[in-house]
Amino acid sequence: MLNLSFYITLILLSLNQFTSISKGGGLNIYLFDFGIAAFSLLGSVYFLMIKKSFKIPKYSVLFLIFTVIATVSLLLVLPNYPLENLAVSSFYIFRLIIYLLGGIVVFNMVDNKLISRDKIFESFIWSGMFLAIAGFFQLVILPDFTTLDPTLGWDPHKNRLASTFFDPNFLGAYFVLCLILLLEKRFPFKKADKTDKKIKGSVIKFTVILLALFFTFSRSAWGMFAVAVLIYGFFRSKNLLFGAFFVVFLAYFAVPRIQTRISGITDPADSASLRLVSWGNTVKIVKDNLWFGVGFNTFRYVQRQYGFLIPEEEEIHSGAGSDSSLLFVLATTGIFGFLIYLLAMTYPAVDSFFGKKEGWLVIFTVIMGFLLESQFINSLFYPQLMFFTYCILFNYP
Repeated sequence: MLNLSFYITLILLSLNQFTSISKGGGLNIYLFDFGIAAFSLLGSVYFLMIKKSFKIPKYSVLFLIFTVIATVSLLLVLPNYPLENLAVSSFYIFRLIIYLLGGIVVFNMVDNKLISRDKIFESFIWSGMFLAIAGFFQLVILPDFTTLDPTLGWDPHKNRLASTFFDPNFLGAYFVLCLILLLEKRFPFKKADKTDKKIKGSVIKFTVILLALFFTFSRSAWGMFAVAVLIYGFFRSKNLLFGAFFVVFLAYFAVPRIQTRISGITDPADSASLRLVSWGNTVKIVKDNLWFGVGFNTFRYVQRQYGFLIPEEEEIHSGAGSDSSLLFVLATTGIFGFLIYLLAMTYPAVDSFFGKKEGWLVIFTVIMGFLLESQFINSLFYPQLMFFTYCILFNYP
């Protein structure tokens, strides 16, 4: 039953925007939220009441402490906001907790041998395959997002693979997590005998997902994948490193769109310049609320108070956060929340690096990739990426 609940949850997460139930007023509710809540509750009851054993993975402790700080940060600003705003912010704290709890339940499933770690990760890879194939169809059916109703709040992406996420940047990060798991399969911690069929299957999945990543034209996701290739190339295969450089060199000169995306970083009209504005706005808010922050996920309302959001922009999806996950944490939970969250992210990387146990390079690569990529989009609090990341971090020794 618990295994089935996990697979249903992963399917709902993969369907993403197609599971939307309600949008508006800064609150977006999806079926996958109910799926992860049911999975987390079912798993917690099962392990506490039936198995009489509910273990807390060591890499989750600091994240749990952060949820307490995030909750306190919101309680401290209760008098500053109307009830409806506080209800929205409270929902996002609840979402943070249930996704974290979901990752812990998956850890206990693996620990109790209800499901293997390999099956968990293989399921995520197949999820990536589904998203890639759905994305190729989306490029044919809906290549231009400017045709959508502007009140829906989507960015005007053109000819970019966004699949069910409707956002190529977050989707690109999801693809990179899948590719990291596939790199670990191809260059494992210990040499293992593999059948030609398994090797061929991994190569096909890697190729399809890599191609989909390319068509997202997401510079942040490309950068995250570059970090992964550099790390695996340095520690596991120099041939991977040389091959990657060769492919990138050819692609840059063969595909004009790549040159446009990279050169666009310095274009004032490009989205990269808008991120500079977002960072600057967030820093201004941080300076005024350094110690305790403005309250977790009240950022949309604070931006409105500062005049950073005009009425036409208040319903856009990015309005609730900063274009940097760490700056978002600093602005909303203050210096204490920021330090705990930063430690929660870096401790697994440092501990795994010096421990050199099985899966250490996966954890190290995921963390290093996110520390770069999440400074350009608020990916560390995106539901699909949260659950995927917790499942990876908590399920290696």
